[in-house]
Amino acid sequence: MQSIIHQPGFDGVLGVVIGRFQKTSKISSDLLAQIIKSKKELNNIPIMANVDFGHTDPKITLPIGGQVKISVNNLKAIIEILEH
Repeated sequence: MQSIIHQPGFDGVLGVVIGRFQKTSKISSDLLAQIIKSKKELNNIPIMANVDFGHTDPKITLPIGGQVKISVNNLKAIIEILEH
């Protein structure tokens, strides 16, 4: 997470989507929450975790460099691909 924060342009990030971790990684929800809370740069942006993309199945594909809209309504999180 820290490497992503140090990338040029991170100050323009408006939200973060984190995929599901493989079971062998032993990253629990509590540990992930602890990591996120330790990064002050993430304090004021929405973060969605445990999303089906990355190295786990099932998975979706998110376009690199595309624009998405992240919204939460009645505890249901939605990722909408706007432009790719």
